[in-house]
Amino acid sequence: MSFTGNGKIPRKLLMHFVNVGTESEPEWERYGKGIEELTREMNNNVESKTDITGETDVEVTKGNQTSSVSPFKARKESKLFQKLYKIYTDDLELDDVVMEFLDVFISDEISEGVYSAIKQKGAIDLKSFGGPTSGIEMPFDINFLGEKEKGNFTASTKTYAKSTGV
Repeated sequence: MSFTGNGKIPRKLLMHFVNVGTESEPEWERYGKGIEELTREMNNNVESKTDITGETDVEVTKGNQTSSVSPFKARKESKLFQKLYKIYTDDLELDDVVMEFLDVFISDEISEGVYSAIKQKGAIDLKSFGGPTSGIEMPFDINFLGEKEKGNFTASTKTYAKSTGV
């Protein structure tokens, strides 16, 4: 990953996708429409101790990273909606709620139309189903699992490939 130039990076250049296909035949659907803020919370564990000399030692260890996707409005054409609806109707849990997610950094172009990306699995925690008269809402949390995988995303074909370099 290599960000060049100066200045702020617009939020729209960090795009989020979910695999609505299978692991062997992925189909990446972008999500975030209607959402004004989407953040990955690090939830790090911070332990601070002050010894008898008055010096403070701080240890930071990785926590369970999460993202809250809210609001999420149901849209008939969304395969993500269909998967969330199945979680709701079939009371799915455990491995049946695990999906693959991509963070794609449009401001980090590897070559023309190819961007750096991070892939990671996450377990869906469907928070509610229903909502106001303006439409069905299905907010959910993503609880990220395992290690992140670095790779490249080709925008024209919506394909992801694991990085082969260091």
